[in-house]
Amino acid sequence: MTYIKNDNSIARDQSGSRVLTDINASDAETNAVVEDTQFRMLAENIPTLCWMANADGSIYWYNRRWHEYCGSTPQQMQGWGWQSAHDPAILPAVLARWTACIASGDPFEMTFPLRGADGTFRPFLTRVQPARDGEGNIVGWFGVNTDVSAQIEAEAELRTTNMQLQAIAAEREAILGQLGEGVIVTDPHGRITFVNEAATRLHGVTRIDVEPDDYTRAYSLSTEFGEPHPIETLPLTRAVRHAETVIDARWRIRRPDDTEVLAIGNARPVYAADASLIGAVLTIRDDTSRHAAEEALGEALRIKELLLQEVNHRVKNSLQLVVSLLTLQAGKTPANDVRQSLLDACSRIGVVAAMHENLYTTGSHDRVDLTAYLRELTTDLVAALDSEGIVRLQFADHGEVVVDLDDAVPIALVINELLTNSMKYAFKQARSGKIEIAVRTNAGEIQIAISDDGVGIPDDFDPNKSTGLGMRIVAALTKQVRGQIDRLPSAQGTSFVVTIPRPME
Repeated sequence: MTYIKNDNSIARDQSGSRVLTDINASDAETNAVVEDTQFRMLAENIPTLCWMANADGSIYWYNRRWHEYCGSTPQQMQGWGWQSAHDPAILPAVLARWTACIASGDPFEMTFPLRGADGTFRPFLTRVQPARDGEGNIVGWFGVNTDVSAQIEAEAELRTTNMQLQAIAAEREAILGQLGEGVIVTDPHGRITFVNEAATRLHGVTRIDVEPDDYTRAYSLSTEFGEPHPIETLPLTRAVRHAETVIDARWRIRRPDDTEVLAIGNARPVYAADASLIGAVLTIRDDTSRHAAEEALGEALRIKELLLQEVNHRVKNSLQLVVSLLTLQAGKTPANDVRQSLLDACSRIGVVAAMHENLYTTGSHDRVDLTAYLRELTTDLVAALDSEGIVRLQFADHGEVVVDLDDAVPIALVINELLTNSMKYAFKQARSGKIEIAVRTNAGEIQIAISDDGVGIPDDFDPNKSTGLGMRIVAALTKQVRGQIDRLPSAQGTSFVVTIPRPME
């Protein structure tokens, strides 16, 4: 074994280990050699690059990990041979720093690349501490090179990620800032993190970092009816605390200038890809003007309803007055045919008057349930014309049939004429009789059939060619509603069917 002699009883072998050269060395010196040997054994087996240098900076020992990484031998690295492992572009800066630290005795710290055995440079954080004797003199240096490539890559990725997130956040704020709707975003705990410009205009203020318990106070919120808004029922609170989706909720906002906004909005929880809650978003719009217009329209419609009811009521009263006058005139007329004509006119006017009565009592002004109206009309007509109670009326239907007023009046007059004819002519000298009326809908048509079991009419009778006033009225009114009237074959009595096209709803 070759030794490098020192000025005392301790020397170093070629590996840099201290050995005794004087058999008369003290116990302290012996212990120092033992401790140095133990330290080297420990340093040789750690995964970090370690080395030791003399006071002048020349390195005399490297651990095994250094040589494994660099692919070097102790002879290649002895003294200042370590420079061969450095990037030539960086080496001058390293030498300058290292030389300055040797001169000043200050610790050395610097990150620089070292070439590996495969020729690839990797960054290492290098820290070097001076070793001093009891009098404070530097007797050597101990250095550690820590591979920080993974850390630097992670930091670079983190910087890239942060830049991407900042870009996304800036893009989000730019997009949300341009929206006409107000947008408020919270974190998973409900703390407000973003308020766009539209939301600021709606509230008159911007409040960031507000937590759920302070929503009502910070933004001066109340219920739609002006009461302080409970925290738990606020849409944003429900979205954050209970993961609810709230649609078209309404509340009021009192601005700092004392103006009030009726707001309408939606709140939704926001989830990450792993289904964890990452926040909530509230969208708001000003519903004040639309709500005011809706209320004004509602009031206008209410007034219109009242006016239409009044109009129908007055029309009905006016027609009833006409009926009364005609009835009075008929009672004073000696001629039977004139009297009957006046009474027939009363009946027809009465149909129209009853229709207007139906309109104002049911609250509908342009639509009529034809089935219900015809049932009432025919029942009243039979009762009025059958003083002896010999006619039995059967009315069948298949439910509600709603038609426009413009169609309902002509149809009712047609049925009135046909039923009046049956009552006047079908049961002369009869002890009893039956009239059947059926209202049905079929393939886009309304069919109204009216039959009696009376004396009947001639086989060649055509309702569309009859010269009688009543049947001429029937034919004209049927044509007015784009319908047709047909006579049905009947073993006894008379049967007609009126067919009217039913407009699509």
